Amino acid sequence: MSEFVADSALEPLASASTTAKVALLSCGLGNVNRGFEVSTARLFEAIKHSQNVKVRLFTGGSFPGGTQVPNLPRDFLLKTILKIASLFNERRVWEFAYGIEQVTFASGVIGQLIAWQPQVVWTKEAPLAHVLLALRDLFRLKFRIVFANGGGFKPSTYQMFDYIQHLQATSYEEALKHGIPPSKMQTLPNVLPWIAPTISREAARASFGFAPEDWVIISVAAWNRYHKRIHYLIEEVAAIQDENTRLLLCGHPEPDTNALKSLAKRKLGNKVQWHTLPKADIPRALKAADVFVMASLEELFGSAGVEAAMAELPVIMHPHGASRILSQHGFEATDLSEPGKLASRLQQLRATPADPDALKHLANSLKSSLSEDALTERFINMIKQIADQ
Repeated sequence: MSEFVADSALEPLASASTTAKVALLSCGLGNVNRGFEVSTARLFEAIKHSQNVKVRLFTGGSFPGGTQVPNLPRDFLLKTILKIASLFNERRVWEFAYGIEQVTFASGVIGQLIAWQPQVVWTKEAPLAHVLLALRDLFRLKFRIVFANGGGFKPSTYQMFDYIQHLQATSYEEALKHGIPPSKMQTLPNVLPWIAPTISREAARASFGFAPEDWVIISVAAWNRYHKRIHYLIEEVAAIQDENTRLLLCGHPEPDTNALKSLAKRKLGNKVQWHTLPKADIPRALKAADVFVMASLEELFGSAGVEAAMAELPVIMHPHGASRILSQHGFEATDLSEPGKLASRLQQLRATPADPDALKHLANSLKSSLSEDALTERFINMIKQIADQ
């Protein structure tokens, strides 16, 4: 069975009799460039011109084509009201700030949903979906909530929603075992359009100041310890005794980013760069690199890793849901749970580069299975089916 096939849920669905209205909700979009926000923006771009659905994008920040919703953004809270508290427990305070953002966003968007009256409301944020569920019941509204499980949430967290979109088979199978019926869920990956940069590799590298002899390790991830394990990546790269090794970190700052930057300065000096790039610039960064690393030990889909593979970069990631997606196409994961594991694998790749033909084959396989046209059509069919229920 293919990684993206889960039972009969992927069969073409019947068309709705009327054009379905779907609201895409992302409380961080416009303020934050993390996986949830980027994938929501890509989905909106893919379906906004469809004749089969009417779509509106509701965002927490200013974003082209989106409707901005009043809220208290997590970064604002962390830099002001919660600044001192975040020094004592960075992760918990970040989660608390994110929760406030979602609650205030839900309170701000509900009036607009009442006015527009969509049949379907789609989001990747579980707390936001729970607040919407309560508000829907309070105001006796009729929209159906689709929860896209992009964060590896457990079935008990989302079983109450009307429909679940799983990004890969692992979470779908877990939900089945929990007792959620196949009729209210399916496996449907993120829309991942790959547009190869027109810039040459030499120009891409020069744009970041890399010399021809530099060996560039790239990671595209939020700058934190607790999930993306940027500290582990820094330590492992520092363990490589090679003056030409460089680390390119593309992501978004979080409360512990300053501590990570201090660690990197001590361990790597000027051999590391930090960039928060718009999504359109990520292909340029990938083209400038020699190898991609995802240091997290848990990852459900890992869009950044898939994109790196599409860019024909050798990819290093731990065995988890995201690496399982690539494994369907011949990829082999690397245990990154212990010190020294990543450094050893990086040195091995430096000494014996990956086969370019194998990298191209993996890239082509992913581009075929994650075709934007096919995934977009399936998403629209899913929304139309739910709207008709």
